[in-house]
Amino acid sequence: MKKIIIAVAVITCFNSNAQVTQRNLLMSKYTLSDINQAIVPIEKFKPFPSSPEEWKQQVPDSILNKLIKDGERGLKFKFNSVSFSSILAFKKNGTRSLYEDQSFVKRTTLAQLAVAESIEGKGRFMDAIMEGLWSICEESYWGVPAHIIPSQGIADVENPYVELFTAETATTLGLVNYFVGDKLDAVSPLLRKRIVLEVNKRFFKPLIENLDKYPYLKKDVKVNNWNPWIMSNFIATNLLIEKDNAKRSEMLYDGMKGVDRYFNGLGDDGGCDEGAHYWDAAGASAFDCLEWAQKGTNNKVTIFDVPLIQKMASYIYKMHIGGNYFVNIGDGEPTINNLSGAFLYRFGIAINDEQMKQFGLWQSANSKPYYSVDSFQKFRSIENFITIKTMPTFSTPYKSPEHVWINDVQTMTARTKGNLFLGTHAGHNGKSHNHNDVGDFLIYLNNEPFLIDAGRGTYTAKTFSSHRYELWNNQSQYHNLPTINGFGEHEGKEFTAKDVVNTTTAKEDKLVMNIAGTYPKEAGVVSWKRTNSLLKDKEEVMVVDEYLLDKKPTSLQQTFMTVAKVDLTQKGKVIFVGDKDKLVLRYDGEAFSVSTETPLMTGPEYGKLMRHWDNKVITRVLFTAKDPQAKGKFIYSFKKGE
Repeated sequence: MKKIIIAVAVITCFNSNAQVTQRNLLMSKYTLSDINQAIVPIEKFKPFPSSPEEWKQQVPDSILNKLIKDGERGLKFKFNSVSFSSILAFKKNGTRSLYEDQSFVKRTTLAQLAVAESIEGKGRFMDAIMEGLWSICEESYWGVPAHIIPSQGIADVENPYVELFTAETATTLGLVNYFVGDKLDAVSPLLRKRIVLEVNKRFFKPLIENLDKYPYLKKDVKVNNWNPWIMSNFIATNLLIEKDNAKRSEMLYDGMKGVDRYFNGLGDDGGCDEGAHYWDAAGASAFDCLEWAQKGTNNKVTIFDVPLIQKMASYIYKMHIGGNYFVNIGDGEPTINNLSGAFLYRFGIAINDEQMKQFGLWQSANSKPYYSVDSFQKFRSIENFITIKTMPTFSTPYKSPEHVWINDVQTMTARTKGNLFLGTHAGHNGKSHNHNDVGDFLIYLNNEPFLIDAGRGTYTAKTFSSHRYELWNNQSQYHNLPTINGFGEHEGKEFTAKDVVNTTTAKEDKLVMNIAGTYPKEAGVVSWKRTNSLLKDKEEVMVVDEYLLDKKPTSLQQTFMTVAKVDLTQKGKVIFVGDKDKLVLRYDGEAFSVSTETPLMTGPEYGKLMRHWDNKVITRVLFTAKDPQAKGKFIYSFKKGE
């Protein structure tokens, strides 16, 4: 077990040195005795509709029709075995998708079939459901090859390890048990018995017996999205299949204890250091834990009034830029296309946050409807179908926060009346899903990206290995940051910004930091004070670098990353030409030579990168100081162009 723990800690980029506050929000409020007294027995536990009549009452007909069509497509699906060659593909060349594409679709199809049968109630989906159920139960491994010990190459069936997709698989079987369990019994009671056996063997038992050993459950470690993601599935699956009330209570209590460790690792502002893209699996999954704990105890367990939970929720709308764009940090993607407005609205209701509710209503009104059982957090998407019928019509114009400062992740966002947006952050280079990006900034104009963080590519074995920072999109040299004596920033929590100060006035929002400590000693940086400002009255972003090096440098460069077209024809100006607007960068034309390049997109790690930016070309604009000195000051001004 020790070897497994070490391997997965590397894979998931846990930050074991981050500060942990033993809040224990749930454990300090509730005892096991409280849960024993409040637990809802399985025969009375009704989180979802379970008959055609109930579905009709709770979910709009348009959604029910779509879910039936999903089930009908599933009737044509072949539940084939996941090939052994796809398991070895990850070991041989780092490819994740070959296995995952086969595995994930089986589970999603099975869940869609079970939901369709529950809605229709005629039995026509049952043969396909049993095929899918049997196929998954017969698999040797419920996880993905990326989470197997590299030296093994294949899973150890005698020593199951609980990772994200083991948890997702268990919940899929739990949903089958809930929606069509009685119909399975009509064929053979051994089918449901098999569900319970496999879920206990592969999920419950190895997790419960090693609760304090898994890196995502350690008491004194800041854990990432793995914790609430797995704990939400643990809590939900327990409530969906466990008949014994004593075990039911104990496991719910274990799940509550587990997610407490996620809350303990949050800063006081509830910020998500993995960025907005991972909030859906982090803060949102933490909400799932609390929602299911509340359901499973007849509303006895509830901490939605705790300020930390409210702040954790608000992170997502505070990082919203406009449209589907969000501030992306680290492995985040620039857009979040599957963020459910119904979920956001339900979260807003729970914590009594009017901004969150309005954001959810706005999101529902301005995004393409997605009415299918999701591949992950399946129970959440089903709950969303029910929520939709309770939501009012969106009518009030949604207004994003004008200024945000989240101190625990040192992130600032600000916007002007002319819809010029600045997002920037300080922090350190030891974040979960880290990129070396302290001091980076984003500029959007009218919800269009101009200065960007390229974000994540396609995950492969290299992404979560010692070769991670060979990928250009993870390097500071390909963020909006300086390169000093040929050196970029270095990875590690100790490479951190200092003297960080955020200020906001009627005219200016400003983040000041010294990023010297993010560079290796060889870079020779004594001080590098970076100031990223939004001048609201001037509709201008100003970036100022004041620096001191230990000697005259061999080179100084500044990178600007963009998906806009770049015009360098005018000295002292760079004109970024977007689809609708222009952004003009003014700089000292005597101090720099300016060039552009297109980063290489060859290799499996870059397959998704351009797709995240609507297949626009990602361009690196490189400023090179003509006569760099040991001490100096650079000023870059960004304003809307005509």
